[in-house]
Amino acid sequence: MNIDNIRCFISLAECLNFTRAAEKEHITQTAMSRKISALEKELDVLLLYRDTRQVELTMAGSEFYEKAKELVKLYDHTVKRVHDVQNDFRTLLKLGVGVYDHVLLNRFLNTYKQMMPSNVKLHCMQAPYPALAKDFEDRLIDVIISTDQFEEEFIRMDAEHLGSFTIYSEGWNILLHKDNPLVKLGKVPLDMLDTQTLITMEPGNSEHVRHYFTNWFMIKDSIFVNSFDTKLVMVNANLGVAFAPPFVFPVANRYQNIVLRTTTPPYKARKFCVYYWKNNPNSAVHDFIKKYREFCKKDAL
Repeated sequence: MNIDNIRCFISLAECLNFTRAAEKEHITQTAMSRKISALEKELDVLLLYRDTRQVELTMAGSEFYEKAKELVKLYDHTVKRVHDVQNDFRTLLKLGVGVYDHVLLNRFLNTYKQMMPSNVKLHCMQAPYPALAKDFEDRLIDVIISTDQFEEEFIRMDAEHLGSFTIYSEGWNILLHKDNPLVKLGKVPLDMLDTQTLITMEPGNSEHVRHYFTNWFMIKDSIFVNSFDTKLVMVNANLGVAFAPPFVFPVANRYQNIVLRTTTPPYKARKFCVYYWKNNPNSAVHDFIKKYREFCKKDAL
């Protein structure tokens, strides 16, 4: 089966327009039509309804589209692994971290480097938590360090093969501008946040955000940010208050106007966990997990 024909079909299935799909694949519209026809002939099924006005997937086409994406991912992964073997990189270990979690990985990685097998090559990427979870679900990343917000989705998808362990579950600090009156308190009561604007990475309008945090505290208003650094920038400018796990400091101490306080009761927003797939055939994954577990046990003593 021609992999280029499959790629062309995926592009066409996603935009349902021969002209745009051909442009995306850098071929002519005639060539695109020939590739789709060749694929249909090889499969002996009609993948698309098309006329002069529109293109639609048939039921068989919709089914093939989902499987085709998996085929292309597997093909690309296989080609990369073959190239890696040729270059003597026999085992690739792909790690992923979210917004805060690079700090947790940093605590272990220097130790792991001393024990890492010589034939293992590390890749590491940082991404927003939803993107990180999606790549983990699609098996594009071997191990992720993340908050537990997507754990239920992982369990629903494949509870039998999901492996995980917690590496942080304590309370978070509240971040205040030095001129905020709450700074004068030793511990900030959560019920006093109803006068504050919350800087948060929780998406949605102010009403949605207020409802989301109702189980812990009330707020006056909210401002959305998409990263930890932008959260710090906003607090540093006295535009609101925010929360962050204590382990990210002193990383963020370059923001001179920010003061940290604990809260009463403690605000335990999320746990931080290591997630992996138990049925991952990559031996480097299981070696990494074993050593990380041992490190965490010693670190807790």
